[in-house]
Amino acid sequence: MAQRDILIVDDDRQVREVLHQIFLSAGYDCRVARDGREGLEVFRAEHPPLIVTDLKMPEMTGIELLRAVREADADAAVIVLTGAADVKTAIDSLKLGAYDFIMKPVNVDELLIAAERAIERRQLLIERREYQELLERRVVEATRDVASAYQQLQETYRATLEALGSALDTRDVGTEAHSRRVHGYALATAREYGVPETEMAELGHGVLLHDIGKIGIPDAILLKPGPLTDDEWRIMRRHPEIGKSLIERIPFLRGAVPIVWAHHEKWNGTGYPRGLRADAIPLGARIFMVVDAFDAMTFDRPYSKAKPFDVAKAEIRRCAGSHFDPAVVESFFRVPEPLLDEIRRRSVEP
Repeated sequence: MAQRDILIVDDDRQVREVLHQIFLSAGYDCRVARDGREGLEVFRAEHPPLIVTDLKMPEMTGIELLRAVREADADAAVIVLTGAADVKTAIDSLKLGAYDFIMKPVNVDELLIAAERAIERRQLLIERREYQELLERRVVEATRDVASAYQQLQETYRATLEALGSALDTRDVGTEAHSRRVHGYALATAREYGVPETEMAELGHGVLLHDIGKIGIPDAILLKPGPLTDDEWRIMRRHPEIGKSLIERIPFLRGAVPIVWAHHEKWNGTGYPRGLRADAIPLGARIFMVVDAFDAMTFDRPYSKAKPFDVAKAEIRRCAGSHFDPAVVESFFRVPEPLLDEIRRRSVEP
């Protein structure tokens, strides 16, 4: 229906004709109905934007018509015509959503002004709702774009950390892809232990960067083929502290500090750099100790040949309670061996 379509509802034929002529002369396209029931049928069939209705009518009153129209179309503009005796009812109609009421006998100018304003208000309501819906769609789209950008950023962080971990592995002769394997083992063990998914990213960061402090260790010590002297060991043992100082200044990597700083501690308190024991050692570091030892034993190194999984697990079990957290060891043993094999295979893929 066009914006200047109108439905006139009145049980008095003469009133209908007068109203018809008034609105026709003002450029409206008019529909007429003899009572509320007929008016509702016309409205449901054509949905005119403006209705002018009498209050007192047989079959269905103007109030009943107003209620039914507003239920069908909350945007419909309704003007109520009333006599002096029905002013209270007319005022009640405003609470039901009528735009205005006009006293009989009708003042033509007042009626036409009210009609124009009712249509304008209806159009403003529609435009405001459409604008609100547009804004909501844009917010949804923008949120989706932000989420996508955040995901891409997270992927970039992950790839960068993996590359850095691989670079550290390459510098330490014989440990290529070590960080990627240990990362996979650690996350699988953490899930078996019951670590919440929300904490997995920080755990993963710590595992990938566990040896970043070796950047500060001279190559003459790090790459020395033979045993280290006591002085060289003192320098080598500084790498957890060096790693901590490197990453604690980077906001998104601060969650990795506990693993980087504590990955050489031992369950019985004989580790370094702080000699932490038992639950005082951060959980991520306790998980790392187990999977790091497993990888060291099951992968060829210049100084040792790879052991079978069952042999490595037996050694880890032997050291549970001294070197390793017994609860973490049990969680690691619950990781299916096919998954461990899959992690090993992926670690050597380009």
